[in-house]
Parts: sequence; structure tokens; C-alpha cells
Amino acid sequence: MSGVRTVAGRPRPRDWHPLTDADPVPGDPSAILEEVAHMKRVAAQLRTEAGDLRLIADGHGLKGRYADALRDGARELEVRLRETAERYERVHGGLSGWAAELAGFQAAADRILHTAQAEEKAAAGSGSGSGYGSGSGSASGAPDDGDPAGRHRKALARVTDQRDGRADHYATRIRHEIDDKIRDSWWERRKNEVDTCQSLISFVVDLMGWVASGIAIAAITMTPAGWVAGLALWLTFGVLAGHLLLASAADGSWADVGMDIFGLLTMQVGAVALTNLRKVRDATKVAAELAAEERAAETAARETRSLRDRSSAVVNRRASTRAERARARHTRNIARAASLRAGHAASAEEAAVPLAVASRWEAAVVGGDKETANLHKDVQRLREAYPDSPEVQGASLGAEAHKRAFQGMWAVATLVDGWDKGVGSSDLFPQKWQYGPYGRLKNRYTNEVGSSW
Repeated sequence: MSGVRTVAGRPRPRDWHPLTDADPVPGDPSAILEEVAHMKRVAAQLRTEAGDLRLIADGHGLKGRYADALRDGARELEVRLRETAERYERVHGGLSGWAAELAGFQAAADRILHTAQAEEKAAAGSGSGSGYGSGSGSASGAPDDGDPAGRHRKALARVTDQRDGRADHYATRIRHEIDDKIRDSWWERRKNEVDTCQSLISFVVDLMGWVASGIAIAAITMTPAGWVAGLALWLTFGVLAGHLLLASAADGSWADVGMDIFGLLTMQVGAVALTNLRKVRDATKVAAELAAEERAAETAARETRSLRDRSSAVVNRRASTRAERARARHTRNIARAASLRAGHAASAEEAAVPLAVASRWEAAVVGGDKETANLHKDVQRLREAYPDSPEVQGASLGAEAHKRAFQGMWAVATLVDGWDKGVGSSDLFPQKWQYGPYGRLKNRYTNEVGSSW
């Protein structure tokens, strides 16, 4: 029969058989009165501080350049403190009344339970022919229709109905008392809304974080559709927004906000590295097209050199007729045009070569980003195809550095995210193992954004 104590110090019952399964009038009047005492102390302290500010507002002891500004500020703050003290005093009056009535309802419910249990015990001691077990009647001799405890349940229901009515009365009264000229700031109202929805917000933010991580892991072995990759980015922004909202209301850790920002920064650095790698590949491709043109033109020129030499000899020989010189010039021009056509064809052929396709493993080592792996592999192909071209070799410089930058940002972001999800707590998976010191470290960076009057 032991349990929590009421305002009078009586122990509350835990076993409510045969009337109900649990305490129908829960609550702790003693805890309410402790809060009332605390509110009284706060109100008294506020009034004391208001009195001190009043002295400042009246100009006692203030001289100098900023005396007027200080007096005005002290006067305004003194009014605010007195209004706040009055709110505390009005509210604790309602709480005191509710604590007393709650204790009375609990005492009435306890008496009904004790009576019912005593009757059940007496009925059990008198044998099976009467009492609670036989359904023959109640202790008072009134018919019970097979439910000896029914009369007590009805009495208990009346007590709980009365309790609910008085609870609504005091709730309305307290709401009215706090609806005064002291207005909560916009942020305080928003914070209250966040506090109310904190569990839901934390769950949704955690869900978005796990989905974004899942997409990143899947990208290692398969290339997601463009909209899927975009979804991962927007989910990351959503996680940051949610963590920022929770941390601002002191319902989350600023460490989570910092890690989200770090993750977005690594994504941005990776995006810059990918853009630079794309520029290197494009420059290398242009240099390769020019190198292909020069190579093909030189090859064609070597193949027609003897023909061009003979044609030049005819043109330069004094004994050649005008017709012979004309035919020689025509032949020489045809050979030169053939060299140019060969160069243009080779350049066009190189331009038509598609981007190299990296293997799954080559893509996996850069975080599953197929474009990064393809660009780097194509730069390597062009280097190998034109090893003697200084333009191609020079244009390809920096490809490895940009690839390593992209790869490093992916590795760091994956490591941080994996560590946080592996050893941290999760609203989506509340039963998962977590490393306590890590959670406590993050909780050290929990602080509400300041509010104003």
C-alpha cells in the first residue's frame, strides 16, 4: 500500500483492485506546493529588485553623462519586474487552491478504495455463499447485479468527474492570470511551440538524416538518379534547419548544427573540386584535338613529301613549260589540302570520342561519384594517347589534386557522419547503442537563443 505521499503526508495506494487497474486520481500535491513556494520566493526577489531599480529611477546616486538614460531604463525595467512579480503571485494562488483540492479528491478516492477492499476481504472470510465471490449482494444488503464493487466504482467515478471539473476550472483560471499585459516575445511563443513539438521535430530531423546517409552509401555502389542526389542535398539542408530550430530553443545541441554546417561545407568544397576537374578535362580535350590534328597533318605531309618535292622541282626548273608548272602547282596544292583534311578529320575524330567510363570500383573510391571518376579517367586516357604533346600534358596538370580534394572531402564527411550516427543517440532508433560520454559532450553545447521582453 506504500506509494507517493499526499500533501498531508499519507501514503497513496498502488494496488487499486477491485475498482480499477491504476490510480484514478494521480498527481502530487506536495510537488505542486513546492513549486508554489518557489514562485513565492521568485516573486519576493523580483519585488526587492524592483525596489532597488525604483531608487535608481528616482535619481538617487546617479550623476554624469548617462544618468538620464539609466534612470529611464531603470524605470521601465522596474515596471516590468513588478508586473512579472504580480503574475507569479496570481498564478501561485491558483496552484495552491488546486493542490488543496487535489489532496481532497485523492483522500476521497483512497477512502472508497479502502472500503471496497475491506468489503472484499470480509466477503472472502465469510465463505463462498455470499459477498464478492458469489454475487449474492453487497455488504449493505443491496442487490449488486453480480458486481459487488459496482457501487464503489460509481462513487469513484463521481470523485474523478469532480476532479476533472475542478482541474478545468483552475486551468482556465491560471490561463486567465497569465494572459495579462506582460506579453511574451515572438521568440518565446515560437520556443513554446518548438517545445511542444520537440519529439516530432527530432524524429523527422533524424529520419531525414538517416535517409540522406542511406543515399550517400547507396551512391558508392550505384549511381543514383539526378533527382535522388538532389533529394539528398535538400534533406541535408532540412536537417540543418531542424537542428538549428531545436538548438535555438534549447531542445537540441549546437554541436549538431556545427556538424551539419561542416557537412555542407565539405559538399561545397567537393563541388568546387569537381568543377575544377571538369575544367581541366575540357582544356585537356581541346589540347588533344589540336594535337590529333597536328599529328595527322604531319603524317600526311610525310607521306606526300616526295610528291610535293617533285612538284616543287618542276615549278622551279627553268626548262619547264607553263603547262608543266601549272600541273605541278596543282599537284602540290592537292597534297597540301590532303594534309589539312587529314588533320581536320583526326581532330573531329578525337572530338567525337565519348567521355571515358570508370568502373564501379574506380567510382567507389571517390565516394560513388561517377562523374568525378569518369572525368579523371578521361584525362588519363588523353595523356596516354598524346604523350608527346606538351600542350596536352600541361593542360592536364591539377587533375589528381582536384580528384584528391573531392575524395578527401567525401571521406571526411562520411567519417564524421558515420561516427555521429554510430555512437550518438537516435530518435529514429531509440534502442540503438550509444556512447554516453559523446552524448554528454554534445549536451554541453545546448543553450537557448536569448529572448527579449
